[in-house]
Amino acid sequence: MKLLLAIVLGSSVLACRGPDALEDSADRAADLVLREKGAELESRESTVVRPDRATPAASAPVPEAPGTRTGSGVPEGAKPGEPASLGGGQAGADSSPQAAGSARAPRVLSLREALEIAVTSGRDYLARRESLYLTALGLTGTRYEFGPRLTAALSYTFADSGGGAANHGAGATAGVSQILPWGGNVALTASENFADSSDSTSRGAFDAGLAVTLTQPLLRGFGREVSQEALTQAERDTLYAIRDFELFREDYSIRVASSYYDLVQQKQTVENQRRNMENLAEERRKAEALFQVGRKPELELLRARRSELTSKNDLIEAEEGLRLALDRFRIFLGLSAEDRVDVRPEEPAFVEIDYDVSSAIQCALANRLDLLNEKERLEDAARSLRISKNGLLPDLTLNAGYDLAADADPSFAGQDLDRESYSAGLNLSIPVDRVLDRNAWRSARIRYRQALRGFELFKDELVVSVQSTFRELERRKQSVEIQKELIADQEKNVRIAQLLFEQGDNSNRDVVEAQQSLLDAKNSLIREQVSYEIARLGLLRDLGVLFIDANGAWKE
Repeated sequence: MKLLLAIVLGSSVLACRGPDALEDSADRAADLVLREKGAELESRESTVVRPDRATPAASAPVPEAPGTRTGSGVPEGAKPGEPASLGGGQAGADSSPQAAGSARAPRVLSLREALEIAVTSGRDYLARRESLYLTALGLTGTRYEFGPRLTAALSYTFADSGGGAANHGAGATAGVSQILPWGGNVALTASENFADSSDSTSRGAFDAGLAVTLTQPLLRGFGREVSQEALTQAERDTLYAIRDFELFREDYSIRVASSYYDLVQQKQTVENQRRNMENLAEERRKAEALFQVGRKPELELLRARRSELTSKNDLIEAEEGLRLALDRFRIFLGLSAEDRVDVRPEEPAFVEIDYDVSSAIQCALANRLDLLNEKERLEDAARSLRISKNGLLPDLTLNAGYDLAADADPSFAGQDLDRESYSAGLNLSIPVDRVLDRNAWRSARIRYRQALRGFELFKDELVVSVQSTFRELERRKQSVEIQKELIADQEKNVRIAQLLFEQGDNSNRDVVEAQQSLLDAKNSLIREQVSYEIARLGLLRDLGVLFIDANGAWKE
C-alpha cells in the first residue's frame, strides 16, 4: 500500500502543473503527431511519378517572353520562385502612386518576399495551420483514450452528530484501465482507507483492497476493427488533414502569385495609361499648332483636347484602383496599416509546358493527394459498413473479476491482503428493438455507394480538368504570340497615323484610335502572360508535382 500512496501523491504533483507547462506539453504532443503523420510527405518529392515529355511532332514551338529563359521557370540571375523584371526595377516600383507624395515610402516586395510574408502572417494561412494543429491535438486525446488511463484520488471526511461521537476518515484510490485490442476493457484498482471516531472505545483502523475486472464483448463489439474504430478514424483524419494542408499550401502559393502578378499587371496598365496620356497631350499640342496656322479646323483641336482629358481621367481612376488593390494585398498578407507595400514591376518567366497529355493524366491519378484522400475515404466507408453489420449482432458480454482485501487493522503496516474472491459470468441481451441498428446498417450502405460514386466522379473531373488546362495553356500561348504581333502592327499604325495627320491627310481621330489600340494590345499581352503562368502552376498542382518550400515558394 505504500506504492499506492506514492502513486497518488506523484499524480497529484503532476496534476498541479500550471497552464504554461500544460500548453507546452500539448504543443510537443501535437508536433510529434504532425511529424509522425507527415513523414510520407517528406519523401514525396523524390517518389512522385513524373509525366513524359511530348514528342517534338506533338509540341509546337513556344514563343518566349523577353528577358526570360525556358526550362526552369527562373530567369537568369534570379532565385527559384522569383520572376523576371519588366525592366523598371526598384525605380519603377518607387514611381507607383503609393510612393508618390507619401511621408513613408512603402516596402517594395519581390514575389519571393511576398510569399514568405504570406506564410508568416497571412490570416488564411495561420487559420489553416491552427486547424491542422487542432486535428493533431484531437488525435492525442483519442490515443489517450485507447492507452493506459491512470486515475488517482485522495479524500477526507469529518462528521459530528451534535453531542455524539465525532467521526473522521481518509482514503486514497489509484487505478489503471486499458481498452483491449478485441473490444474488452481491463481495470486494476487499489484503495486504502482509514476511519476513526472520538469514541474512546473505538480505535482508528486501516483497510485496503485490490480489484481486477475484465469486460469483454463476444458478439457485437468484438474484434480489433470494431473496437479500434474511433482511433483508426482519428489517425486517418489527421493524415487527411495533413494532406489537405499541403494542398492548401500549394493553392495558397498560387493565390499569392496570382495576386502579386495582378498588381504587376495593374501597375503596368497604369504606366501604359500614363504614356498614352502623354502621347495624347503631344497630339493635342500638334493640333493646336496646326490650328494656329490654319491647317486644321477647331473641331480637330477640340477632339484632341477631349481625348487628352478622357485619358487623364482614366489614369486617375487606374491609379486609385492600384492603391486599393495594394491595400487589399497588404491585408491579404496580414500586414498592418503602417506596413504599406508595393510590388516590383516583374513579369513571370515564360516556361514551356511540353508534357504528353496521356502521361500527365496518369501522373495526376497517381500523385494527387486529394485523390488519395478520396480513395482512402472510400475505404473508410467500406470499413464503416462492416462495423454496422457487426452492430446487428446481439450483445453477449463476458464479465470477470478478482479481488484481494485486508481485514481492518489499527496498524497501517499490519495489513495483509489475504482475503480473495473472484467472479465470472455471461450476459446476453436479446435484440428485440432493432430500429436504430437497422437504420445504421442501411445508412452505412447508402454512404458507401455515395462514396464510391463520389470517388469515380472525382477521378473523371480530374481527367477533364487536366485536359482542359492543357488546352488553356495552348490557347494562351497562342494568344501571347498574337498580342506581340498586334503590338508590332499597332506601333506601325500609330506612326503612320501620326505622319498622315501631320501632313493633313487625316484627322486626329485616327491617331487616337491607333494609340488606344496599341494600349489595349500592351495590356492584353500582360494579362495573357500572367494568365499563362497561373495556369501553368495550376497544372503542376493538378499533376501533383508542385512542391512548396518552408518559405512558401514553389520548387520544380
